[in-house]
Amino acid sequence: MTSYVDQLFKQVLMKKPSERSQQDLEIIYSHLHGMDVLSNLREHQLRLMCMTVRYEKHDANEVLFYPDSVATCWYILLSGSVFIKESMFLPRCRCPVPG
Repeated sequence: MTSYVDQLFKQVLMKKPSERSQQDLEIIYSHLHGMDVLSNLREHQLRLMCMTVRYEKHDANEVLFYPDSVATCWYILLSGSVFIKESMFLPRCRCPVPG
């Protein structure tokens, strides 16, 4: 996440949800709206998510879920990598494709 827009997105996510402005919510919405994994959500569902989404940073090798545990949330990977069932996943690049 090196671009100004991505840094702004990260800064907005770091704010407490109760302290976000309407402009902050629009910044979050514009980023989430472009994610394939969220494309099935209706606009009002995505806007509700924008009000509660938060930024978390985790240390290397930290376990977020254990097998058979009940998940209470889910994560969008912005940087780094994650192992799930012995497979590595990396964040998707939001960079324009040359050509």
